Amino acid sequence: FNLSVFVFPKKKKKNLPLISSSIVFFFAILVLLLCIISVCFEISKKKKSKKQKMAVDCVVAIAAKIGEYLVAPIGRQLGYLIFYNNNIDALRNQAEKLKNVEAEVQGFVDAAARNGEVILQTVQNWLGRVAVVVKESDEFLKDQVKANQMCFGGGSCPDLKSRYQVSRKAKKKTSVVDELLRERKKFDSFSHPATPPTIGSIIAMEDSEVFTSRKSIFNAMMEALKNDNINIIGVYGLGGVGKTTLVKEVLKQAEKSNLFDQIVMVVVSQTVSIKKIQGEIAEMLGLRLTEESEFVRVGRLCARLKDVKRILVILDDVWTILNLAAIGIPYGNAHKGCKIVLTSRNGDVCKEMSTQVFPIEVLPEEDAWKLFKKKAGDDKVESPDLHHIATEIVKECAGLPIAIVTIATALKSKSHHVWSDALRQLKNSTPKNIDGMHEKVYLSLELSYNFLGSEDVRYIFLLCCLFSEDFDIPIENLVRYGMGLRLFGSVHKLEEARNRAHVLVDKLKACCLLLDGEDEGFVRMHDVIRDFAISVASEGQHVFLVKAAAGLEEWPEIDAHHHTAIGLLGNKFHQLPDGLDCPKLNLLMLGCDSNKSLKIPDSFFEGMKMLRVVDMRADMPSLPPSIQCLKNLRTLCLENCKLRDISLIGELKDVLEILSFCGSDIEELPREIGQLTHLKLLDFSNCRQLTIIPAGIVSSLSHLEELRMINSFKQWGEDITQGLLS
Repeated sequence: FNLSVFVFPKKKKKNLPLISSSIVFFFAILVLLLCIISVCFEISKKKKSKKQKMAVDCVVAIAAKIGEYLVAPIGRQLGYLIFYNNNIDALRNQAEKLKNVEAEVQGFVDAAARNGEVILQTVQNWLGRVAVVVKESDEFLKDQVKANQMCFGGGSCPDLKSRYQVSRKAKKKTSVVDELLRERKKFDSFSHPATPPTIGSIIAMEDSEVFTSRKSIFNAMMEALKNDNINIIGVYGLGGVGKTTLVKEVLKQAEKSNLFDQIVMVVVSQTVSIKKIQGEIAEMLGLRLTEESEFVRVGRLCARLKDVKRILVILDDVWTILNLAAIGIPYGNAHKGCKIVLTSRNGDVCKEMSTQVFPIEVLPEEDAWKLFKKKAGDDKVESPDLHHIATEIVKECAGLPIAIVTIATALKSKSHHVWSDALRQLKNSTPKNIDGMHEKVYLSLELSYNFLGSEDVRYIFLLCCLFSEDFDIPIENLVRYGMGLRLFGSVHKLEEARNRAHVLVDKLKACCLLLDGEDEGFVRMHDVIRDFAISVASEGQHVFLVKAAAGLEEWPEIDAHHHTAIGLLGNKFHQLPDGLDCPKLNLLMLGCDSNKSLKIPDSFFEGMKMLRVVDMRADMPSLPPSIQCLKNLRTLCLENCKLRDISLIGELKDVLEILSFCGSDIEELPREIGQLTHLKLLDFSNCRQLTIIPAGIVSSLSHLEELRMINSFKQWGEDITQGLLS
């Protein structure tokens, strides 16, 4: 009997006799094997010689091999016929399961990609193979459905040969699907952080150049970087004189000349945070510092810096002498390949810390005039009626680039009368005395601020100074604050307010009063301009208290009776005072970086009944009962908080319009949120611990315009789905 005739039947022969013969042969083999085993068993019960025993063992072994090589394969081939429907159903079920797993993995991949991470190659390959297998399985199953429909509709049904082939293919495809599902379980992660972009590539887009008068300093700095005996270079000068701009040009040239394997740059600022400096340097090096121990952080950062043979570390805006070893920056004998450049307004700081220092003087008249023309427009300043006024204005800017740029930008599209009035103000105004800021810088910034005109754009400018120095300010925060403060006049829709805020921010950027942030949707404020903004906001109708990231461990001792805004984000106190009297306070920004829970007195808000915006970031056991006193509160941001009992939020049902829990640890939305019928925006993005939304909450928010929940859940639970759809 030729077994291959069954396994690979010829096209022209009938299949039924072959199948019958195969079945007969299969059972004949089984009977033969059973007879052999039975005979051997009977012989084994009788006395036998050693040779007989060996013969019996040999026969049994042969019978076993016959079963192994003949019966099992034949049984498997017959199984394709017998279990035809089972094999088709198994493929359908496993293919559906693979689709679900593929969607889950693709979700993780998309989230990682949005976060700028690099997807692992094994994951990409797996998704590619899954796409092919899913497509082939779908087409295969679709063809079988069509074949069955034809059979039941009176057409020709698949013969035994076709059923055998289809069943066999289904079994093999199911095995491939099962293998892909097993591979998915081996994924511990789906991505890794992207290699940070070089600082040179980031600042290469900035429109700047080395002034003619500073080329000698530029060249000397480049030579100092090449000198093995010089470890630290200091650059000092007045605020707004162009220290950072010059250093960035040096950085770009150093990267272009391949002087270093890696370059990092961080802003130190007036309030020194060792942890922040360490974190930013580490991030640029692709290192994650998660430890709280200063000793461990210093050791890990130091070791990572030593891994780079040639590295340049730039510390911008240094106000006081730094202990570099305490930060974890090795230099000198500890790491001869590490060069450090620092900028400061204080020459003594540079001289104390540096091997070589470079003072940056104001621009000479020629460079100042070129810069002014570039920003105001050649045709404008060279016109006969404005040329004289323009030259006088440049003189009043005293060679300070930041003053020249802001004045030129402000006057660019103005008439002759405005230019004349600007010159008069620059000559006659009495400047404020701000530490490290030239009086002419203050006057030029004041003039630009006055040119802003409308109150809403001025207030948005002042709001930016409430954040810490060199902070990337989310424009979305300005939108939410502006909505709460009713800055946008008759605008009441969120999207309209967002458009208005972006228009105002663009106007401030066009006036050089704000800078682009590192990412889209963010802006920054130059430290000199922030100092000016704080000065303006400390008097007049707006009285701001600004102590962001000041390292405060206790509430500042102030008379807050006249304050309209308080900015205390990024401090370390863990207890708030009782009995504050702030009858004019409209906005409160409060953040505690301490690991301890923030203790909030029950009566904390009683003296702040005019509050319209509250932004609190802390570990809060509960909201104080006095929150129900805030009858004017429209925006409440409880972001990056550890929240427990916040059921009192329902007491704000008649006023609250914007509520954000973005980035907070919260497991269940309180049912009382459903009472906030005036709510326009509910944001629980990045609330990864959130697992339950009580049914009916979202549907009860009749005025809701936006519901934000990006990266909120690891998986959609039944409770959550009910909460959203009920």
